[in-house]
Order: sequence, then structure tokens, then C-alpha cells
Amino acid sequence: MALAPHAASISVSETLALLDGQFEAFAKGVAEDRYVLWLGSGISFGRVDGLKNVVPRVIEFLRARIDVGDPVCRFKAALEEALVLAHLSDDEKRRIDFTRPFVDWPDATAITERLIGEYAHLLETPVEGEPEDFVLWNGVNITATFADPALEPDIEHICIAILILEGLASEIASANWDGLVEKAVERLTRGTPALVVCVRPEDLREPELKARLFKFHGCAVKACGDEATFRPYLVGRQSQIHGWVAQPENAAMVNRLIDLIAAKPTLMMGLSAQDANIQAIFAHAEARMAWPWPGDRPSYVFSENVIGVDQRGLLKNVYRAAYTAVSRQRIMDSALIRAFAKPLLVALVLHVLCSKLRRLIELAPGALGAGEQQALQDGVLAVRDLLAAAAEPDRLTFMHDLIDQGSRAITLFRDGHAGAPPRPYNPISPMPLQQMAADMSLPASGLREVAVATGILGVGVKDGSWNLDVTDPTDSTAGAIRVNSPAASAKMFFAANSQAALRLRHHGHLVDGDEAILVHSLEVPLRLPRSPRGAPGRTGKLGLREVSIANLMSEVATSAELVQRFREEIAL
Repeated sequence: MALAPHAASISVSETLALLDGQFEAFAKGVAEDRYVLWLGSGISFGRVDGLKNVVPRVIEFLRARIDVGDPVCRFKAALEEALVLAHLSDDEKRRIDFTRPFVDWPDATAITERLIGEYAHLLETPVEGEPEDFVLWNGVNITATFADPALEPDIEHICIAILILEGLASEIASANWDGLVEKAVERLTRGTPALVVCVRPEDLREPELKARLFKFHGCAVKACGDEATFRPYLVGRQSQIHGWVAQPENAAMVNRLIDLIAAKPTLMMGLSAQDANIQAIFAHAEARMAWPWPGDRPSYVFSENVIGVDQRGLLKNVYRAAYTAVSRQRIMDSALIRAFAKPLLVALVLHVLCSKLRRLIELAPGALGAGEQQALQDGVLAVRDLLAAAAEPDRLTFMHDLIDQGSRAITLFRDGHAGAPPRPYNPISPMPLQQMAADMSLPASGLREVAVATGILGVGVKDGSWNLDVTDPTDSTAGAIRVNSPAASAKMFFAANSQAALRLRHHGHLVDGDEAILVHSLEVPLRLPRSPRGAPGRTGKLGLREVSIANLMSEVATSAELVQRFREEIAL
């Protein structure tokens, strides 16, 4: 039997296979905004310094301030107290030289490794005459490490922002100090407020936007912007972590997080759950209203390669009586999705976008029954799987391209004009899967019909009738996609309604005489006079072809007939 892929090396396609199979109920839960995302430092790995960099920085911060001529130097006393946490051997103690930078110490690597496990105690190190958080604030260098404006969102932050704007991540709890999720959301909305960042109890009273981000360990960006107000909320020292749940000033945040844990299942990414306050609030939530096991879907999912000791302890605490010698392995198997945040989040984005299109096919008008709709839904899956294969190896570039191409296509479809880049992210629907049927604007939106068109194109990909290519987003006359058959090739546009179709021509995206296909969601409007830029006379080209999905859907009873009629209309 082949070994399962490692969580770091698993591909997006392999992760999608997990979401289609063992974790299908979990993936559907994400599409229904059922899960709270719990984020840890692992999702910012590579963008923000981890403990391997922070620990040496703290040691060097203290060492560099030692006055070797002062026998009672307060910084030397603080550093010696910090080094006690590393349990140095006699030989290691003899090799310490406070006059040399820490990086040059022969045992620097070993000391760093030991102090990583004691990071909260290290940040607690007192320096005489300084505030209690002196080492945390100054030694870690919060401003430069976690609030640097030059820090750029990575794949994880961008995908989370997409889930937020699609209405599928309305509550997020984060132990991270950085502002990368917030920056990703701001980038995708082009500055339109969409995220409420909750650090203080007062923040919980802010009016609703698309999502709430509960930064229960504080926010470096806010602390650097308003030090007096937000610096006290930075949690990292051992005494803060252990006392956090019991502190009266944290009661509102603690209760909100407990309510979230009790009301919604948990997806943890990049979070070891080792901190005592995290363990405590999950235990409190279990006491308030426990999740059953087994249930309709996994109540706890960890994006990891293996279940860590702290995560195993969390599962034992929250499932209690259900966690037995017989059920233990099955509980852990149901909770472990062996994909780290990068492949998991890219796969989740593709999966939920596909789920929304498939739901729109179910809601489309016409006489197609469930079985016939399934064929079109399988076509959408084929398009999704093409995208998943294209995500490798550069997933970050893929996500940027997906956002750019997708937003351009939706803007052309809805407005008949692509607009100037960078464009804001355009969700398929700003609401979760189960709410889409109640959207009163859906019949006039054209979304149901364009989902059907996507399914038809996917059916053609599956049976080899054509293949699909991306277009150049900088070319105003390029279509949303290009469709290539063995006989011909044409760019394809989509129009939500007659106004969008007219505006495609008005803005010069569609030029008569071009080898192009215009797919109308609704009825085909009356043609405008021929564009003066179109080629006169016979050219040997078919020119512009127009097809109405609404008309086709009203005239057919099977998906096969629908696909055939579409092929005939577009003449490819």
C-alpha cells in the first residue's frame, strides 16, 4: 500500500480528493460557514519570524546591553535568569562569552532549541527597573517583527480572505500578532471595510461586517498604532497565558470564544493548541455544551501531519466519555486532515467555489431533473480539477492569477466592462451555500445560467470536444476564456443580461467580425448596428456567435441534449 502524502508535500489535487472523500462532510460544512477558523503562527511561517528567529533576538537584545564593567548589571542578571531555562551543562556554561554576539556562541543552536519550548517563560524574564513586558515588547521588537508595513500576505492569508468574502468564514479566532489576514482582506476589497478586528472587549460591540477576527493574544499592528491602548493586550508571557481566562478584563472575549466553540465546529491551522488558555477555553466550552462523537461532521479538524500531544489532549478533554481506548484512533483519524494550511486552503477555495456553482445548477430553471443536473455538476468538477492541476508548483502565483482572472471574468459578465486593474475580488455569492436559494436577486443575476454554462464547458472537456485556456487580462478584447476544439478556436464572453451584453460592445471588449462566442444567461437582445471596426465582406471566419442558456434550458429535457444544442449554437 502506498503511503499517504506528507502534509507539506501533498498536492492541491490530492487534498481535493480528501475533501471529496473522507472529509466531504467537513468541506460541505466550510461551504455552509459552519466552522470557526482557529489560526496560529504556522500560517504566517515564511512571512513573519518564528521562534527560531525570535529566541536568538531576545537573547542578543539582553546580551548587547550588558555592561561588563558592572558586577551587578541588570541586563546580565536578566540574561543569566533566562539561560537557566535552557538547563545548560557545566561545559556549556563555561563556553558562554557575554562579550561575543549570541550567534557566535558555540552552543547557540542548542540553547535556541531548548528555549523555544520555554518561550513564554523567556518572555517573562524581568529586567530591573523596566515594565513587566519589557522583554516581550523591546526584546522581540514587536514593531519590526510583526507590524512591519512591508510584510506581504501569503497563500494562507489570501485564501482566508476569499473565504471571508464568499461568506464562508464569518468568525475567525487568531493567536497571531501580525496583521496579514487583515491586509489580505483589504487588498481583495480594495479598501472597502469587511473585517471587524476584535482585540479589546469594546471591539465586540462594533457593527457587523463580513467577518469578525478575534485576536485573543492581541494585535501588533494596533499596538504599534496606539501603544497606550493596545500594548497591554499583547499576550505572550507565561503569567499572561496562565491567567488569561480568569482575568475579569478578558471575560467578554473568553465568553465569546467559548460560545463559538460550543456553537460551531473547529478548524485549526498552524496552531499547536499548547497554550494553557487555549486548552482552558475548549474545556469550558465542552462543559457548557459538548460536541457528540461521532457526529454529522468532524467537530474538530487539525491541519497537520500528525496529531500533536497538545491537540490529542484537547480531543481527550472535549470528547471526554466518548474518548476511549476503542474510539481513540477513530477520533484522531476523523480530526486529522493531512494537509498543511497552504494546500488545504487552496483546495478549500476551489472546493467551495465549485460547490456554489453546483448549487446554482440545482437552482437553475428548466426541466432538467436531479440526474441530468448531476452531469452538469460533474462538468463543473472537471473544470475545478483543471484549476487544481494548474495550482502547482507556484500556488501563490496561481492564487493571484485566479483572483485576477476570476474578478475580470465576473466583472465582464455582470457589468460588461472589465475596469482597470487591480480589481476587487468578486465573490460568486457573498453568502454561504444553504442561504443561496433565498437570494431574491438570483433570478435576475444570470448566475444560475452561467453555472450551467460552466458545467457544459466541463462536459466538453471531459469528453474531449474542446479544451479551455486562460486569456490575457491586459487585452481588453480578450474573452473570459478561450475554447479550443480540433476544428477551431474562439474567445468566449459571458453576459448576465442584455445591458451587460450591450456594454461589452460599447466598451470595445466585443468587436463584430472577431472569432468570438457570447454566452447570454438570459435572452439574446436585439443586435446593435455593425461595429465600424468589424471586418467588411467575407473573411472565412464564423465571426460572433451568440447563445442563450435560458432559451436552451427551456427547450431541452436532458443534459445530453443541452450540451449538443450548445455545441451546435457555438459551432465549435
